[in-house]
Order: sequence, then C-alpha cells, then structure tokens
Amino acid sequence: MNCPRCGSVNHSKAGVIKGRQRYKCKDCNYFYTVEKKSDVKSIETKRMAFEMYLEGLGFRAIGRLLRISYGTVYQWIKPNL
Repeated sequence: MNCPRCGSVNHSKAGVIKGRQRYKCKDCNYFYTVEKKSDVKSIETKRMAFEMYLEGLGFRAIGRLLRISYGTVYQWIKPNL
C-alpha cells in the first residue's frame, strides 16, 4: 500500500480508528487508513440496475431485488441520465 499523498511505501502503523488500521507515512508524515473494498459491486450488477431502471422500476424496487441500498442504485444511475 502506498501513501495517498506522496506515493511512498515507507510507512509505519499508527493505531486503529473506527476498527481500521491507521498508518503514518515516514516521508511526508501523513496519516491515512486503507479503505475497505469488500462491498464493491460488479459491473454486471450495475448494468442490471440500469436495465431495470430503463424498464420502469424505481430505485427502491431495484435495491430490494439486487439486495443493495437504493441510494447506491441512485448514485449509479444519476450520472447516466
């Protein structure tokens, strides 16, 4: 993992914040955490959500069918309108 500010790989552990490990870059003294990527949805899921929207389903209905938040569905579809 690289520092998001300077890109350096020279870092050390600096505690835990909200259950996530915190790191300190030894080059620029920047504190950062590594983001969780476990909830990333596939491109196929996004495509299905968009197709359902074009067929006339609402954001909440799409969210229920795909078992994701309707807010997430809205964020995926809004830029494409």
